[in-house]
Amino acid sequence: MELLSRIQDNSIVLLIPFISALVGWFTNVVAIKMMFHPVEFFGIPPYLGWQGVIPANALRLARVSNTLITQKLLSLRQLFDETFNADSFTGKLGAVIDDVTDQIIDEVANKHAKPMWDNAGEFMQAKVRETVRDEVVRVSHAIALDMADDIDRIMDIERTVLEAIERHKALMGEMFYEVGRKEFKFIERSGLYFGFLFGIVQMIVWVLYPAPWMLPAAGFGVGYLTNWIAIRLVFAPREPVGVGPVTIQGLFHKRQPEVAEAFGRIVATRVLNADNIVRTVMEGDGVTRMNEIVEHRVGELIAKYEAHPMAKLVLPEEQRPALRAEVLGRIKEEWPKPGGFFHTFAGESVDLHGELERRMAGLDRESSEGVLRPAFQQDEWKLIAAGAVLGTGAGFLQLVYIFGEAMERLSR
Repeated sequence: MELLSRIQDNSIVLLIPFISALVGWFTNVVAIKMMFHPVEFFGIPPYLGWQGVIPANALRLARVSNTLITQKLLSLRQLFDETFNADSFTGKLGAVIDDVTDQIIDEVANKHAKPMWDNAGEFMQAKVRETVRDEVVRVSHAIALDMADDIDRIMDIERTVLEAIERHKALMGEMFYEVGRKEFKFIERSGLYFGFLFGIVQMIVWVLYPAPWMLPAAGFGVGYLTNWIAIRLVFAPREPVGVGPVTIQGLFHKRQPEVAEAFGRIVATRVLNADNIVRTVMEGDGVTRMNEIVEHRVGELIAKYEAHPMAKLVLPEEQRPALRAEVLGRIKEEWPKPGGFFHTFAGESVDLHGELERRMAGLDRESSEGVLRPAFQQDEWKLIAAGAVLGTGAGFLQLVYIFGEAMERLSR
């Protein structure tokens, strides 16, 4: 009865649960923002200022994701052995094959045997073009098989991921946010719910014991606990647990199929996409092996035509090395460009998205946490501490601007 009487005499204290809910929500929102922003350090480095937790640890997190991808989810050797189909891939190269055919005809016919080519007539030109195109298809098929057989020497998944993150620091944050979008929204909303519940307790205690330190201390508790509980509920419990009629499971684990699709899509389209793979290969050691394959297979094709009796009439012996170098040079120049052979190979030879999604969905609970948990693990104490500090500040503001007079009345 005394409690109700005190509340009736000081009805403004009924605001405490609502303010506590806002404090819980606000501290959680700020904590999430601090994970991702700012991308670059803001302030006076190295200690006076702030950089988003994920951008600051982008390379470390990329290495963790690399370990998950390369050890648990994706083996290029196994993926190509099991799923690569050279016939299907070659069928996607229509424009590339037409372009290479035109390059060969341009180099040989138009530059070195133009009068003979012009006098051949449309029918003969079409037959020659068809023959050359068939040979280019055959060589493209052989190159694709050679590259698939040597894929580990050409493509470096780990390096591709790390270099993509180094070039675009915000990418790691975008990846974590997209995969854990619902978990982050849950953390924000949960601050509102838990803050309200803690606020009811805070109101009762403060009405009965209206000490000046109570509101700042309660603000500290709300800011700390709402962040701490929300992060725990994202991942725990891993397996469904029955609590009376209610089944509880960590939100992340409950969404594993959905997370698997998002993770596979983001890694395949934003990290291990054709542009990033081509850039890494062309700037690394893989380009040497790739060029060896191209030179060998295209060289075989050129040698075949050089041995043709007609070639001796059209192309003198001393001009052939220059022709070979020109053809190879033009093919290599077009090779990595969007729509070129290797760019198409990097993007469409195998289904990275589908494979990552399938394997991710099949991971055990502990391993699947590796997709999102590293974003919190090392520096989550900073987020919780930030919530506690903000909550304490909110408690002081409540004491000074809202509940000062009520405290004086309750203390009498």
